[in-house]
Amino acid sequence: MSKVLRVLSGVGGVVVLLTSALFTLGTSLAAPIGILVAHRRARRRDRALTAGVAWFTAAIASIIAAAIIFLALFALMPGNPFQEIQRGMTEAQTARDTAATPAWLRKAFPQSARSDSAAKEIMKSPGFLVVTVALSLLFACVFLGALGGSAGWVGSVLLCYAIWGGPPWSLYRTTSDPFL
Repeated sequence: MSKVLRVLSGVGGVVVLLTSALFTLGTSLAAPIGILVAHRRARRRDRALTAGVAWFTAAIASIIAAAIIFLALFALMPGNPFQEIQRGMTEAQTARDTAATPAWLRKAFPQSARSDSAAKEIMKSPGFLVVTVALSLLFACVFLGALGGSAGWVGSVLLCYAIWGGPPWSLYRTTSDPFL
């Protein structure tokens, strides 16, 4: 039964990694590399690798891969993407707002009825655009990296069980305690 379970685990690990690679732009494929780095570092320091550390390093590796992918896509965009984004923001801001503020909102928050010219000027500045794009890319990298790292972690654990007969944190123990 153990051989069948290991073969099924290997097939499941490959399916999870390849399927998750489609949905995470390939960032889940960086998760096994993160786990390998954490495993080697733990071995060098004569410490046990825990499941939490393995997952965390898989997520960090996927976040780094997502950042590289997003930066490469941003660099390969035709034209100057900052100018196009800023042009779109300017066009959207200059379009007349036809929706009026609801009466209940004006009554509850009288300051919402006035337009804030300082806020409009900040939104037109190029620095605001750079910060907004940078924060958006950061959140996208963390989100995609967490998803890809989690899926890559599951696939890596399944593959590790298929190849070596146990999860990566059970391969090198410094103590006989099975709960470490």
